Amino acid sequence: MNTLQENIHGQLLNYLDPVVKEVLQVGKYILSSSGKYVRPSLLIYTANMFDVDIEKVVPLAVGLEYIHVASLLHDDVVDNAQMRRGKPSAHTIFGNQVCILTGDYMYAKALNLYSTYGNMESINVLSQAVMQMSQAQVLELKSLGDILPEETYYQIIDGKTGALIGAAMAIGAILGGRKDYMDFYKIGILAGRAFQMVDDALDYVGNEEKLGKPVGNDIKEGKCTYPLISVIDKLDKEMVKKSLLTGDVGDLIQTVINLGGVSNTFSKAKGYIEEVKSFLKEFKNSEDVVSLIELFINRDK
Repeated sequence: MNTLQENIHGQLLNYLDPVVKEVLQVGKYILSSSGKYVRPSLLIYTANMFDVDIEKVVPLAVGLEYIHVASLLHDDVVDNAQMRRGKPSAHTIFGNQVCILTGDYMYAKALNLYSTYGNMESINVLSQAVMQMSQAQVLELKSLGDILPEETYYQIIDGKTGALIGAAMAIGAILGGRKDYMDFYKIGILAGRAFQMVDDALDYVGNEEKLGKPVGNDIKEGKCTYPLISVIDKLDKEMVKKSLLTGDVGDLIQTVINLGGVSNTFSKAKGYIEEVKSFLKEFKNSEDVVSLIELFINRDK
């Protein structure tokens, strides 16, 4: 962890402050494996473009990460995921009920932080993002095993990944007094789109140890993502659907790679990142935001 990440991690534990020890146990466990704190870092870096005092930013950055972590707790229960970033998922250790309720606590804690340290604009942006995220997760669940139109795929990833990244940038802009904060939300959606597309590409060609989950895990669960969508017209759709429904996807994965589905996805993601960078270049102190967003497409395979 760098200094900012260490500060965020410490404040995540500090603000959590539950009375019931089991909530703290689950919180510490999931927070210890929640990654590089992309969303709170992005909020802080965006606010820094407008010289906002970091003391005003940190509680809202923490609240945003609570939303993200709560969604991970809930998603792992819904998906019955066994691993999260190379560790057993929290629900396999603490049980489904405790993890769902801990996630609920984190949602409530985020609302508490925003009602205390934020304003109506920041609360509205965050709540809209959570609604978008929740609906996207339902849409993805209902779409398992289906061949998706490209627009449906974007609707899913813009909600489940893009919305909170958009919220991070919009809330940073709100703190900086920007009236055009929804422009930052929209550009964050594109950054999130690139982030998720790289994840979807790495599901085909990634390193299992670095991914923290088995390669091919998503497609085995029946998720139709951009690598497959980009080459679907070159494939027998009935055979593809059969593979998605049965989870027998070894041959399909290799075929998608051979047809250029993975390279198509990386290329598309890079294009979105270039749009984001073009938007940001007019703002001073945008280097940290740009550097963080460039990591979205340069993650280790």
